[in-house]
Order: sequence, then structure tokens, then C-alpha cells
Amino acid sequence: MTKNLLALIDAESNSPKITPEQYAEAVALLLKTAQCDTGGSRASAQVLLSAYNSHAFQLGITELCNLDADHYEAALAVIRGRVELRHEPHEMIQDGPKHFEQLWEQWEHYKCGNRHTL
Repeated sequence: MTKNLLALIDAESNSPKITPEQYAEAVALLLKTAQCDTGGSRASAQVLLSAYNSHAFQLGITELCNLDADHYEAALAVIRGRVELRHEPHEMIQDGPKHFEQLWEQWEHYKCGNRHTL
């Protein structure tokens, strides 16, 4: 049933798959923002880290309300890229593993097991 529903949605959708370049651009934009300390940074980090390892980090959907229009579109592009291209976000940028290790450390307090202490 789910496979048929997804095929139907895909067949009726006029939007092409996201390109690797669009995905990489979105990752880079959110990464730059996530390295700061704002509400948008928190949302950007959650999008990236959830796409990177959803067992350790999960995106709170209402966090997307903290993003401006450009960053909201980038967040959706990261989600689409992760699903449609089946590549983790750290694979899309230069020195990705290093950047994501730093991001993980910076936002460690938002890991699933730590969120209750916030």
C-alpha cells in the first residue's frame, strides 16, 4: 500500500528530483548557520544532524518556524536530498566528516538522550 501511494504521488508530482548540487548548497548554508548560536542555528543543526544520524538526533518540526524563508527552503532541500539521493549530508561537502564531527560536539546537548535535560 505505501509503495503504491508513493508511486502515485511521484507520478503526479511535477517537481523533479533535487540535484546533488542543490543538496550540497543547502547543506553548506545550514552548516554555516548551525555553527552560530541562534534559534535558526538550533533548527539548522537539528535538520543536518537528523539527516546525518536520526537515531541520535531528531528534528523537532516546530523548530523550522525559527528559520527565515531561505533557510526553510534549505532545510526542505536537505530532507529531500537525504531521501531522494540517499546520501548523508556530510558526503555532500568538502571536509564533511570533520564538519559534522564538530557540529555533533557543538549540539551534543540536543541528542535524543540529552533533550530532557534542556
